[in-house]
Amino acid sequence: MEPRSIHDRLIWLRRPARVVASDLAFTALVPEHEIAVAWEALMRANSRLTDGPCWHVMGVHRDGHGGATVHVTRTTYKMGAVRGSGLATGFIGLGTKAIAHWKGRCLIGRRALSCATYPGHWEFSPAGAVEPDEDPAVGIERELIEECATKAVAPARAIAIFFDPIARNWEIVHELMIECPPDAPPNWEYSELRLTDVGALDGGLPAPASPSSTTMVKIAHRVLSER
Repeated sequence: MEPRSIHDRLIWLRRPARVVASDLAFTALVPEHEIAVAWEALMRANSRLTDGPCWHVMGVHRDGHGGATVHVTRTTYKMGAVRGSGLATGFIGLGTKAIAHWKGRCLIGRRALSCATYPGHWEFSPAGAVEPDEDPAVGIERELIEECATKAVAPARAIAIFFDPIARNWEIVHELMIECPPDAPPNWEYSELRLTDVGALDGGLPAPASPSSTTMVKIAHRVLSER
């Protein structure tokens, strides 16, 4: 388990975080057969689940001049998914989130009930995992198109990285200026999307809200105050 000092840790970025891959293999803290059994059970319960490559975060540190370095190694999605079954694999994910905004309002979405993490919860949209061999900024622009059916009018700007102690992920946050509001969720990942004034979020996102949304509200205020 990570020391409590990194819980709710927030690092402001003036330049993109560096993701540095290691050749060291990820070693789960529980036997492989237990992971296989738990994963099979999850797939039977949710046919949308698929395994695939992802990053495990080995460590994060500031590297001066407004940056951060994220040390990672390759593993697969199931190592994180089975944590919901009570298996402490030791996996720490690397995710990407966005403060996507249009005319001073932020885009939020309610996660589908079939999502593995925070099902049915409201969060800032879009969000996803950082895929190996893909720049996090490119990834969040892709997620915007896939999850919200709209595009960015400028390249994504890295603004922060923080640790979510509930999901046990490090999240790289980008600013996205979107070209138009989405009409409706284009796929199963969100059941609802809406634009809202950031001032209306001071009391939090609609309930139930993902625990990380408190940190995201703080980041959203900073982003929009600079506009």
